[in-house]
Amino acid sequence: MLTNNEKRIIENTMESQILASPSGINTRTLMRAVHRILHTRIPNMNMHHIAGILSWVYKSYGHHFLVRTPGYSIIV
Repeated sequence: MLTNNEKRIIENTMESQILASPSGINTRTLMRAVHRILHTRIPNMNMHHIAGILSWVYKSYGHHFLVRTPGYSIIV
């Protein structure tokens, strides 16, 4: 289980990665990038945590999907 502080770190990192890709970013690429950036800082984090926070970021920051299909989505 992650602490609220760790969740906010993941959220902020994810949002900065999305904003760094103005033409959109593949959600799998985004999750791998967040994991790569933070895996040493938050060692108990896994892809399930990141996917859950992706859902939160998507709703809270007003992002939308350019493409939304099973296994392949682009978020902007």
